[in-house]
Amino acid sequence: MKFAWGLKNRLLVALLLLSLIPIVIVVVVTNRNYAALVESQVKEVSLNLLDRSSIRMTNRLEEIGRVSSYLAYRQTSDSDTVLSFLGQHAEGNNILPYDRLRHTREFKAATESLLLNHDYIEGLYVFAEDGTVFANTKGSELKTDYLPLSSSWYRDTIRAKGKMIVGEVERQDFLLSSNPSIAFSRALYEPVTNRRIGVLLINCSLNLFDELKEGMLAQQRIFLLNGIGNRLFGEGEFVDKWATASVGAGNRIDTGSNTLVLNNTFSEYDWHMVIAVSLDAVTGEARSTSRFALWLGVCWAILAVGLSLWIANAFSKPVNLIAQMMKRYQTGQFPPRLERYERRTDEIGILYNRYFIMLQEIDTLIRERYHNQFIAMSSKMKALEAQINSHFLFNTLATMNSIAVLEEVHSLSAMSKALGDMFRYSIKINRDLVMLKEELGHVYNYMTIQSFRYGDKIRLETEIPEKLETFPMLKLILQPIVENAVYHGIEKKKGHGIVRIRAWEQDGGISVEVRDDGVGIPPERLTEVRDMLGRPAELEELLPGKNDSRSIGLYNVHARIALYYGPPYGIEVDSTENLGTTVRIRLPATLLNQGDFLANRAISNDNLLKGAS
Repeated sequence: MKFAWGLKNRLLVALLLLSLIPIVIVVVVTNRNYAALVESQVKEVSLNLLDRSSIRMTNRLEEIGRVSSYLAYRQTSDSDTVLSFLGQHAEGNNILPYDRLRHTREFKAATESLLLNHDYIEGLYVFAEDGTVFANTKGSELKTDYLPLSSSWYRDTIRAKGKMIVGEVERQDFLLSSNPSIAFSRALYEPVTNRRIGVLLINCSLNLFDELKEGMLAQQRIFLLNGIGNRLFGEGEFVDKWATASVGAGNRIDTGSNTLVLNNTFSEYDWHMVIAVSLDAVTGEARSTSRFALWLGVCWAILAVGLSLWIANAFSKPVNLIAQMMKRYQTGQFPPRLERYERRTDEIGILYNRYFIMLQEIDTLIRERYHNQFIAMSSKMKALEAQINSHFLFNTLATMNSIAVLEEVHSLSAMSKALGDMFRYSIKINRDLVMLKEELGHVYNYMTIQSFRYGDKIRLETEIPEKLETFPMLKLILQPIVENAVYHGIEKKKGHGIVRIRAWEQDGGISVEVRDDGVGIPPERLTEVRDMLGRPAELEELLPGKNDSRSIGLYNVHARIALYYGPPYGIEVDSTENLGTTVRIRLPATLLNQGDFLANRAISNDNLLKGAS
């Protein structure tokens, strides 16, 4: 009884500590640090948003700059450029109506794609020196009586001598549209003579600033200022005060409104991006969360004490009884069966009933262990018998090769030698791993035999870096895939075919690709093959009636790789009907040291030659 009481007390203390300590820590940390943590996180998020928004706006401005450069220096037709026909207008010569119409069409043709690819550009205008206006718009038409020399933006643009000038966000008085917009303008000059030949105006809608709204939190306000502090973008009644105070600053806290203000200056136009975050809103949510955490902690502490008492008592009593029964069994006393525990369906009932069943299973497991050892010994004997048969077949092929050489039947000699080398390679059962060049040698022997059947119909090409030739890999995985490519891909194809093998390093291991230009795999059959390769890897005998030989070979290779290296590795299949099939094998870097691997391979080859002789 003393043992049970001790277990109950220890279990009760452990449960109380596990439940109460985290609650206390969470409540204390929440009340002390949660508000500051949230404020810090909001500041960090706002800084990230400020940087991203500045980059996005800079990219937009660079796009507008590229549009202006395109119009100034890129061709608009096969025979003329914007510069050339603007030069004609700048010379003061009378331009025929036909030429004006042609120039207008060329300008629209050159700028149509710019309007389509930039949704925020509402109109493109070029004001020639003779007063001619070339325009392409999305509805932002110029007023018919507009004279550009009367506008301050036109005079400022001319004084800038080719530098881009940016206007304010306002309703443009020279347009029929009443929607506010922002205009970018620059003077155009001939590169050789440096003579001014016109003025380019790009009118942009407020969609230019749409990306500034992405990723904003509910407590954040973002707005954009130009170089003199005028607002280009932003919403809210309190923005103007913060904007004026924040120009040129990095970040600060406005004590009057308890607002965090972050500022960044960017672009060649000296624009300012400002983000304002109300700290009252942030900390208010934090305080409500802290109060909720406090009440939740108190309620959970009361519940934890009651649950701990109940769990400690309910768990320790039956466990103590079962422990006493096991101690009596060690002395040779068979424990009695208690009906009240036999009827239980919970873990205690399962533990109690399984205790008695365990004694019977011990005897069964002992018998099964010896039975499995007998089966394993029988399997080894069968493997040795198969090896002996393979040695006999190899020696027979070697004899045939000798006779073919004496009789000068060179084709039979080459076939028997290649087949003999394949059998020699197959009976190397003392190691699972071989070098990549050894696996390729096995493929070369297979293709040598096939060449006597198909002639020059099938050609093998390899692209293997020299440093990968000694890469250790699982044996007998390339030849079945090449065989699939020959029989199921190229044999059914009319004309010649090529099987290509290439390898490259990838993620610390290698990838080997076997590609053929045969008939390919139909889409529905390719889906079935991929589904089969997606199953958990297991070595099993597939039913011939449900799978063709190609999928059986692929699955067996995939299963061997996945079972040997692990599930992330195996093969993938891509195929296009009537174009060919690609099988990619992904292998990891083996844990075996490369130098030890080569040394072991040399010893294994010497032993194999001695055995064959």
